[in-house]
Amino acid sequence: MIVPKVQKLTKQEQQELQKTHFLYKILNPESIAIFGANNNLLTTMGSMQLRNIREGGFKGDIYPVHPRLDEVQGYKAYKNVSDIPETPDLAFIILPPKIVPEVMEECGEKGIKQLIITSGGFREVGKDGFALSKRVNQIANQYGMRFVGPNCLGIYNGWYDPENYDSHFNTMWIYETPERGNISIISQSGTIACHIFWHCQDWGVKIGKSLSIGNELNIDIVDYLQFLRDDPQTQVIGLYIEEIKRGRDFINIAKKITPTKPIVAIYAGGTEAAERSIMSHTGAIGGDQAIYDAVFKEAGIISTTSMKRFLYYLRTLSFAQQNQVFMKGKKVGIITDSGGSGSMMTKTAEQLGLNVPKFSKQLQKEIGQHIPPTASSLNPIDVTFDIDFLNLFKKFPKILMESGEVDAILVYGVFDLDDVLQTMEESGMEIDDQMRSIGQIIERAVFKPMKRLMKKYSIPVFYVGPMPYRYEWMRKFISHGIPVFDLWDAPTECLRVLGKYSEYRRIKMK
Repeated sequence: MIVPKVQKLTKQEQQELQKTHFLYKILNPESIAIFGANNNLLTTMGSMQLRNIREGGFKGDIYPVHPRLDEVQGYKAYKNVSDIPETPDLAFIILPPKIVPEVMEECGEKGIKQLIITSGGFREVGKDGFALSKRVNQIANQYGMRFVGPNCLGIYNGWYDPENYDSHFNTMWIYETPERGNISIISQSGTIACHIFWHCQDWGVKIGKSLSIGNELNIDIVDYLQFLRDDPQTQVIGLYIEEIKRGRDFINIAKKITPTKPIVAIYAGGTEAAERSIMSHTGAIGGDQAIYDAVFKEAGIISTTSMKRFLYYLRTLSFAQQNQVFMKGKKVGIITDSGGSGSMMTKTAEQLGLNVPKFSKQLQKEIGQHIPPTASSLNPIDVTFDIDFLNLFKKFPKILMESGEVDAILVYGVFDLDDVLQTMEESGMEIDDQMRSIGQIIERAVFKPMKRLMKKYSIPVFYVGPMPYRYEWMRKFISHGIPVFDLWDAPTECLRVLGKYSEYRRIKMK
């Protein structure tokens, strides 16, 4: 029997297929009815959420529904959803919980099929909340509705208008938004879904979608994963989990996703106090940490309990996916202009299961031609106080790549050249045009060429410096999509994760 070859869908075909999924209209509505917004941005959450939708460049029609106001934030307001001149794609409800069933019925009679219910006060408050949850589900089933929440902040979609890089659809209360990228987040906490956006901007963590899913009364984490599995704009997935309702289905869908799209997860339960906190937060009942560790291991999910590591792992895997740079092994080459940082990176790399091998005599000889007599070419390459940044940033990494003796490279010595020159000038040193042009020369010679070399050899190069991300040269690395770290703890952790995922991916895709 001849089995026909399955033809891979093009990106355009994937996008067209995604439009048939019920989540597509929630993420990409053409019209919205919003309940619970007014003109006071300070004290009313729904008002700030409407403001964020408006500021994101929403192209469709917005219909505020308010019993007393004639206008809300410049939009004509309607006393009842039935008065709206069309059937909106999405109803966005930010109202006291007892009013929600009545409003849902009105939306159902209007023909609205998609909703986001921000309102809290459901199963997390006990018996009355459970009864309310049951009623809301009955109404949704009666009218064929699908809804996000309740007890959530909704969604952020940076790909709302793909042709407009600065546009987004953001129903969250938080007004900051990240740079658009290939990472999607599913979070059972609204805080984790959007409070991270400031750090995402600062660290260069590029988020395409972030979904605050709340109590999952109607759409659960498995549904969102099924959508993201086929989403051409998603290449990396982050999860914040307090419970998993459909355990076996979760494992099955995750196992299908992880060989091509890495998943990083935080499980917030597992201790007595954590379980108590979660129960009052979403009403979820979690489980022992060991159970979730086993689930993550079986599904190929990378887990952490640190928010910083969560963001760093997502950024690392995003870079790898975007540029198809995956480690072939565990051998790390280290280049540094400081002995202490080199020693720390060497130790942590080895503690994390990576190898820092002594270079061959031939490679040591080649490197030795370009470093001071007092420097070391063993691995780490310690150039001491050599200020030839082109050697540090490009020549030495290129030599290591071509040698075939490393699978990844760490480079310590990223300083803000503009800040250094300004300090020297303020201290009385004359800075001529040639010195001022050093930064431009390095920028042209390093950023694009190094990305090409990383792709060519499939060897990641992580740059490290002592300065916070707010400094101009750290921003330059981030803006060019080059992995850069402030201080030397995180880079080795991220190499470990990339190495483990690279190996997992290689095995699963054979």
